[in-house]
Amino acid sequence: MKPPSRAVLLRGESLVLIAGILLLLLLLRSHFALCLVKGGSMLPGLQSGDLLLVDRLAYQSAGPDRGDIVVAHSRDDLIVKRVVGLPGEEVELRRGKLLVNRQRFAERYPLEPGGLTLRKGRLFDQRYALLGDNRSMPLILSVHAVVSKDQIVGKVVHSLRLWPGWRKPIDQATQ
Repeated sequence: MKPPSRAVLLRGESLVLIAGILLLLLLLRSHFALCLVKGGSMLPGLQSGDLLLVDRLAYQSAGPDRGDIVVAHSRDDLIVKRVVGLPGEEVELRRGKLLVNRQRFAERYPLEPGGLTLRKGRLFDQRYALLGDNRSMPLILSVHAVVSKDQIVGKVVHSLRLWPGWRKPIDQATQ
């Protein structure tokens, strides 16, 4: 009787490995999502073409913190923005400077300076103000949103520059 060939033994091991990888991907799919950045509203930290790893479960027990970068539903699209206002706060943007409850808020992440101005408004319960880091965008092109916690897909936990060298990499403070 002939012993089984090495190829047959590897095939069985390979099937177990492939099944394990597929199971892991299936489990990760319910926890994480991949998104691609489109547009320049998050410059200088994120640029068009960057691949984002989004933690879908990050806000199950608590809401986002100011400064978090999130992916959210807005109208019929997904947007990637930074959380700048929390429930109950009054938020305003004057010539690119963020004011929270009428006090200048020092943003400790890289911004593209500009003169973008948005009138003040108070956020309702479970509502978050989202804004891009590129404050030089014309108002007509700027997307700023007030979203409910339910509209937030998840927190951006990592970014990958698919074409290195185009711009400087995302600052670690934005993670």
